[in-house]
Amino acid sequence: MYHYRTVIEGLVEFVDHELVPKMTGLNKWIFGTGAGIVASKGEHIFHSLKEVQLLHTLELIDGDMVNVECLYKELLRQADKGGVEVEIPMIGTIKLDKSDVEKLYRYILD
Repeated sequence: MYHYRTVIEGLVEFVDHELVPKMTGLNKWIFGTGAGIVASKGEHIFHSLKEVQLLHTLELIDGDMVNVECLYKELLRQADKGGVEVEIPMIGTIKLDKSDVEKLYRYILD
């Protein structure tokens, strides 16, 4: 289990180092800015998620802690089935695969 702030910091690092560099033009700024705003609102967002009983039932959240190991294990299992494309308004399509799951996990651990 990792504190939610550690998870948010890892997500921001992943976005800054892995996703934003793959973008061009104004999309870099838009996506990077959006990620920064989400990070600055991380505490509020997490506390909203704490209200979702399903996350507690699945043992993904316990207090201020996030079960990163459980999420990582299942994301890897899903990624083994193939990559995914995520459509982000104003940005376009981002492709993610197993290597992205592994990188994100490393950013959270570091």
